[in-house]
Amino acid sequence: MNNWMKALNLHYRYMKEQYPDKDLMLVFDIDGCINDMQYQLFRALRTFDQLQGTHYFYRLKPDEIKIHEDLLSSFLTEYQMLPELKKEFLSWYTRYRKSSRLQMRPMKGVIETIYWFQMQSRTAVGLKNICSQDMQQKTIQALKQFGKDYQLKLPDKLIYFPKHNSPSESAVESLSYFRNLGYHVICFVDSETQSLDAIASEKDTRDILLLQADTVYRSNDQSVSATVEKGKHYELRELVHEKDLPAHIDLVWHGINDRKNMQQFLSSPIQWGEVDVQSVHENGSVLLQHDSSQEDEMLLVEKIDLSLNELLAEFQLHDKAVKIDFKDKGIVLRKTMQLLKKQGFTDQKIWLNGDIDVLKEEGFKLLLQAFPNATVQTAIDFICPLVFSLPDQAKQILMQLKNWGINRFSISWELEKCPTLLYQLKKWGFEVNVYNAPDLEQFLKVMILSPRSITSDFNFPEWNYYGRGSGKDGIQVDYVGQPVKLK
Repeated sequence: MNNWMKALNLHYRYMKEQYPDKDLMLVFDIDGCINDMQYQLFRALRTFDQLQGTHYFYRLKPDEIKIHEDLLSSFLTEYQMLPELKKEFLSWYTRYRKSSRLQMRPMKGVIETIYWFQMQSRTAVGLKNICSQDMQQKTIQALKQFGKDYQLKLPDKLIYFPKHNSPSESAVESLSYFRNLGYHVICFVDSETQSLDAIASEKDTRDILLLQADTVYRSNDQSVSATVEKGKHYELRELVHEKDLPAHIDLVWHGINDRKNMQQFLSSPIQWGEVDVQSVHENGSVLLQHDSSQEDEMLLVEKIDLSLNELLAEFQLHDKAVKIDFKDKGIVLRKTMQLLKKQGFTDQKIWLNGDIDVLKEEGFKLLLQAFPNATVQTAIDFICPLVFSLPDQAKQILMQLKNWGINRFSISWELEKCPTLLYQLKKWGFEVNVYNAPDLEQFLKVMILSPRSITSDFNFPEWNYYGRGSGKDGIQVDYVGQPVKLK
């Protein structure tokens, strides 16, 4: 098997079946498996270049750095750095890594991977690292910063700094430490072949899956004698099955504005389908379209192949719930409400969404009056800066919107601080929808944050979902993931 996350997924599920009554543990080395050492060293080398006014590393890319920081001297020799300048850099780097200027970041996807396992029953993650005593607190602080968005649990006893400095001895020492805490270790993730070989040589390690992070090495990437799975990219889509999705999160198929997208949705187990309404045909039909015909000549009324009335009838036939995004108010609001009542939708199967500047207070109150127990939602991306700068004022605005009848707030996954914003809104007691998760990996990252709902195009070929998108800007996605212009 050449996919280390898929191997981890299969092994973990098998171990859960074999040992349902044991507390399982996955052990991760920190530097090179969690902390992106390639990036850390890259930033250090580029910073030194800037300070010296030199250009040794101006073409250097992070993934070209394979050597551990302890072996930087030989790496610098390859770049033909003058001996006196090399000595100066090594001295400077010792000071730099202890300073606040040190730039650390987690490897892509690793925090979400750890958090996913922490979410599972009777499963823990142990962290270990070889570092000097003066770097231990800095490492712990970095880990807490890495996991802040996901409220990662990092108990002190599950972060271990072994006394031995060699990769092999420190690995065995760490394994013994976590076993003595009562955990059945089932996976060991390290970048060092010496560490993995040492674990494989210990007694009673047949249940331990050995994973090697293909990043930086103290041992110069010596060949490993043990059986290992090697990789670098952490991907939730290889760990999470469709059946793992929690029932308490409402899932919404976005942009069902044409027949093909509707058929894809109706054949799926997704309960909620979202449509865009903004105009009424001269024959009285409410038309489904994201963009107005004035904004794009390609989106003429004559090209729209699905009316709201027909869609609602199909939804009722297939026992689906409907989410309606109002792109306009006026007559389309009244006609839509009439159709919902005519088709017999109960409030529990109605979800009404609109921007504040479109529906305004009177529009939301009109919806609440017509469907008092329905979900009523608006997007609040604009309030993100206020939540972090003037939280009391932000909360006051949200309470005012709640008085209008809005009982769920929607935020975009594309917001830089979306996870932190979601956490704060949940802490204030508001229900939150997250939208704009473009693919399965991003969707799963949203999912583990546990919003009340997620709205997505559901173009997830990995799960045999082929959502086409809403047709925004005249663009939809065909069944192989290629954007196509609407005709």
